[in-house]
Amino acid sequence: MMPRDVSTRWNSTFDMLNFAIDYRPAIDSMTSNRDLNLRKYELEDDEWAVAENLRDTLKARRIQ
Repeated sequence: MMPRDVSTRWNSTFDMLNFAIDYRPAIDSMTSNRDLNLRKYELEDDEWAVAENLRDTLKARRIQ
């Protein structure tokens, strides 16, 4: 199940980013498909790198 970002859950942003990075090939495939009309949500490599850096920062501060 895809996690959501919930402001009252400390780890939800980490969980959401971790899921997106794990499923990057599927997300890239969906957003690059013209028929689905999701091209405006397609991330560039540098944007994925920012997501990975943020995930890694949040992981270091994650509450178990």
